[in-house]
Amino acid sequence: MQPLIINLTEKKVVIAGGGRIAARKARVLHGENALITFVAPEMSEEVIQLSEEKNYTLIYRKATPSDFAEAVLVILATNNREANHALAASLPSHQLVCVVDEFEEGNVTFPATIRRGHLQVAVTSNGSSPKLTRKLKKELEAQFDSSWEPYTAFLKRCRELIKQLPLSFEEKSDLLWELLEDPYRISEEEQKKKWNELYAMKK
Repeated sequence: MQPLIINLTEKKVVIAGGGRIAARKARVLHGENALITFVAPEMSEEVIQLSEEKNYTLIYRKATPSDFAEAVLVILATNNREANHALAASLPSHQLVCVVDEFEEGNVTFPATIRRGHLQVAVTSNGSSPKLTRKLKKELEAQFDSSWEPYTAFLKRCRELIKQLPLSFEEKSDLLWELLEDPYRISEEEQKKKWNELYAMKK
């Protein structure tokens, strides 16, 4: 499987299911501003609360294939294995589908993700060992601490500025590589000095 980063802003996501796992998948997408619809005969308090917070749509009945017609992403998270299987089999092969209880029936999996500002690090075992995935996520959380949040914002600002400088491609590339040195990640003072240096080159 090929990892991809997908922008789901204002895109329709349909989740079949209204329980704990359905809510957990929705929370993963909580900050993506996706247009989420839950379809299930019953909804948990967690799903209802999420829907009130984010204005998600709740449809109180069993899901049918027609519910997913316009969805960019489908998440099959009912508590019924046969229902998930039947719904997965009914969907076109080009649609993005996550089947929570049978990885191989879908074509999308949710990796464990670390977010530090503009940095995202994702890890998955492709269903072979969820415990390994959780272990690696904890190690990555320790490796990429909170200092990476302002640092990635600094990198973004500098990249935008460097693109405007009257320099050759090679010179710009060298500057971008220089920004990856540790002093710029751990020292706000070093960041300010470098920013002022780059800004002066623009004049």
